[in-house]
Amino acid sequence: MKNTIKEQLFVIVIILAVTGCSGPDAFEGVPDHISDMENLTVYSSSDIADADTVRLIPEQLFRDTEENPITAFGSVVIDDFGRLLIGDRQQRAIHLFLQDGHYLGKIGGDGDGPGEFRWVGGLDIHNNRLYAHDPNGSKINIFDLGTDAQNLPEYESAIVIGSDRWENFPESGFENPGFHTVRSDGFILLTSRTSPILYREYPDSIGVRKYYQWSGDHNEEPESIFEIVEPKFIAYQWSIIPPPFATRGIMTTSEDDLIYSGDTGDFLIKTQDAEGDYQSAFFYPFEKRELTRTDAVKSVEQHGELQDAVSSMPIPDTWPAIQQIRADNTGRIWVLVHAETDEINRWFVLEESGNLLAKFELPGGMSIANIDGDQLYTRETDEETGLQQIVKYRIEFGDGL
Repeated sequence: MKNTIKEQLFVIVIILAVTGCSGPDAFEGVPDHISDMENLTVYSSSDIADADTVRLIPEQLFRDTEENPITAFGSVVIDDFGRLLIGDRQQRAIHLFLQDGHYLGKIGGDGDGPGEFRWVGGLDIHNNRLYAHDPNGSKINIFDLGTDAQNLPEYESAIVIGSDRWENFPESGFENPGFHTVRSDGFILLTSRTSPILYREYPDSIGVRKYYQWSGDHNEEPESIFEIVEPKFIAYQWSIIPPPFATRGIMTTSEDDLIYSGDTGDFLIKTQDAEGDYQSAFFYPFEKRELTRTDAVKSVEQHGELQDAVSSMPIPDTWPAIQQIRADNTGRIWVLVHAETDEINRWFVLEESGNLLAKFELPGGMSIANIDGDQLYTRETDEETGLQQIVKYRIEFGDGL
């Protein structure tokens, strides 16, 4: 199957901003818990000026057909051939597309055998190999991506996440660990969070999510290097979930293994090295969107019992500042903030230093699936069919667009 975009070309205009770093005088008005930090750069709203424009030009559609259905779009990665790999949780498989949109085939399948999955979780690529997490099977399937783009990846091996030799991992009171990513040195980054049972026993408790580095050798126990705060969960009869307006810790890792983290309550991004040691931080003043009781209740409308709890519980005055952060393979940091309406996804694009390169908006139903150099991949819903699809855009910067 080959999908092209001919008459559907349209332009998404992005506001570009040239920013400058502010000095110590800009610390006035910054919360004390932030201004007291070492190696902190504080920016201000006046740092945004001289707007330029950029175009997102759609280049390719990646979507399923009746012959090759994708039933549940999951993680999306791009290999060195430019092929798109899409995890499919429901089929327990990974679909491959050539960069021209042609459907190549799928690997995996439901089961416990070599290269099979009980569930398809996160995907990552390292050293021309695909690492595909099976959280229900507690393993990472590894596929050789090969030397010919026309051939499907071949199963190579699996790494079981767990060992009888481990005495202190997973830690007491924590869930079984999962896969996060593969570092440039080949070490695997695992993650685990406080067990939800805690919130039933102690409703006011705040848990943590921890990250561990592991060589993949079962004789070596994973080593804890970093942690972030979990959101406050609400426990009710059938589930334990956090409301969307709860603040939480967030993190992402860069190509050179830096860790970027923050708390969604503020536009504050911290940089840690690969061992989790703090290096620096930058802060932007951000006017947060008001949170009304009506908004709070509506945000959990899929959960009737949870709506009852939100109707009477104390709620914050505002939504969090940040929703998500991610690092691309060119050193840029992408920050999704809470805009004034859910109909908008507003992104900030920054250098590693925190210097603002651009800010732009996407429609509320469009999310970023991946960024690969000057290519942006989005998850979108086809208006005619209602089915999800991946769209690749070329990012072009220039004057007078």
